[in-house]
Amino acid sequence: MYVCPDCRTLLVDFACPTCRSTYDVRDGIPILLPSDPRFKAATDIAATYDSIYRGHSDVWQNQGRTPQFLEYFASVLGQLPCTRFLEVGCGEGLLLGRLVKGEKFAIDLSIEALKQARMTASASLSVALAERLPFRSAQFDLIASVGVMEHFLDIDEATSEICRVLRPGGHYVALTHINLTLWERLRQKVSDYVLPWPQPGRFVRWLRARLAHRASAELVKQPIQNRYTIREAKAGLERHSLSVVDVLHTRRSPRPPLDPWVVVYVARRGAGR
Repeated sequence: MYVCPDCRTLLVDFACPTCRSTYDVRDGIPILLPSDPRFKAATDIAATYDSIYRGHSDVWQNQGRTPQFLEYFASVLGQLPCTRFLEVGCGEGLLLGRLVKGEKFAIDLSIEALKQARMTASASLSVALAERLPFRSAQFDLIASVGVMEHFLDIDEATSEICRVLRPGGHYVALTHINLTLWERLRQKVSDYVLPWPQPGRFVRWLRARLAHRASAELVKQPIQNRYTIREAKAGLERHSLSVVDVLHTRRSPRPPLDPWVVVYVARRGAGR
């Protein structure tokens, strides 16, 4: 099932017969992190996320991961062919639990998150790094990541690995938080509150919610925050034999349950590589 994240040899009892690396299993969850020194920060990042998940419940709901959003995102995935599915950065498994098609796999850096995920969904779970996925090439026909792309240690390494384990013709659906340009922010506000007709009541509700949000507890702080523009994120996918076939955002009609700074890319892997 799993391969060595360092040399990609099939593991035998969580040991690599080629490079002799061995991997722990904690609470029934394999720890499949690479030994490459370039990714040594992953251990500290994992500890940070473990602390986050121990100290919070429904960790990401106040960042848009609402039940309505989860149902919407699951419906997007449900429209795509799937016999074997991988979620990169599954967190508490809330999306996994809503998917009904295909054999399910998921990774996360936090073992605490995965302990919660296995109570929510039936899936093969492991602690692993997107930049060194412990799976055979072309193993999945559908891969998803929700709010993870901007937290990769190396976006090109991670996207290359996702493309490697994705079958030709398979789909990668990635939600990322983006940096809006001044023009994009202005256009969004005009679309929300001015055109096609003024909506002062909606604007007042937005302003109240924003002020209440500032007065409430701070959002969970994550170790890595790489924000891309819409074009930069799209280009990051297309550098790796992924063709973006759809882009979902709040300017679509009907409007999806997304925040204005959130974009979902639906990409398809070509026959290359």
